Amino acid sequence: MHNDFAARLKVRFPRAVVMGITGNWAFAAGTVLLALRRHNPALNADIIVFCDGQLPAEDARILQELGAQLVPFTPVDAELTEEALRVFSPLSLAKFHCFDLLRHYESVVWLDSDILVQDSLEALFACGPLGLALEDPEFSDPAGAKPAQINLHGQVQDFDGSANNLNSGVIVFRNDLPEPEKLRQLCLQFVCQHGALLRYPDQAAFNALAQMLLRQSPQCVQLLPQQFNAHPRNPAATFAPIVHAFGAYKLWNDGLTATCFPEWQRDYARWQGLGGSPYAGTVENAEFLEGGAFSLLTGLCGTIEKAQAAIADMQQKLQVEAKVRARLEAVVSRLG
Repeated sequence: MHNDFAARLKVRFPRAVVMGITGNWAFAAGTVLLALRRHNPALNADIIVFCDGQLPAEDARILQELGAQLVPFTPVDAELTEEALRVFSPLSLAKFHCFDLLRHYESVVWLDSDILVQDSLEALFACGPLGLALEDPEFSDPAGAKPAQINLHGQVQDFDGSANNLNSGVIVFRNDLPEPEKLRQLCLQFVCQHGALLRYPDQAAFNALAQMLLRQSPQCVQLLPQQFNAHPRNPAATFAPIVHAFGAYKLWNDGLTATCFPEWQRDYARWQGLGGSPYAGTVENAEFLEGGAFSLLTGLCGTIEKAQAAIADMQQKLQVEAKVRARLEAVVSRLG
């Protein structure tokens, strides 16, 4: 950990929750923190948010009032592809700093910002020494675990592309990890060395690291329960402590997804009520936000009723046509 980084930290508790955001994602972090505080009122953990230099002053003030320590992040010097830079923020690589934080904390939990906290996260802190969940098999169509190769555009030595893919949106680091500084350096080296091949840079690095540890020290890697990284498509997401909307459809840019999780919408409204900046991008399926889940269900029932009526009408017409055809066939038979 750099000295200036260490000097910024105010260590009060033995545990930490860590996030990383660009300036235009303050609303996402704020919404997560509001839910985190509500569902974990006795949370004995420092909250650290890595951020770039674009964070609006008012948003920064609100995040700090919610208990966050804001730490500027210097992007990793890696030649990433245009695709990776377009889809992923350089702040995603800030999670490598969690290894350094183990100098100060017994346990560190990294949370991506595109999540919804719905329950206590107390059990997460005991996981590890390195804990990651599978990419939710329910995300796939058809459902099933995806291979780790999806993180890469090509082959990388010692990387098992056929292994089940681990999602890097929720990660637990515990200070009984062997040589955490070395592990951080391995992740950085992986990203810098293979930048041109990385589709999902940080996730590729953590899959490579987990595979190495499983070969050398398998006791160091724990597969987190899926309830701590459930995708919205997973039926169990209704009661999962953490819902992770990885992929293109987020809780803020898709009306259908947002309608399915009104708790996130309420916290997002609270964030704006505090004076926080709103999401400024486009919203797909925005019409679903107008009436809520009941309206959506009513519309679905109405569509089903119309479909049933159309089917009944077609069946009636087919019956009439069948009778006419039978008469014509009888006439033809007599003529023959």
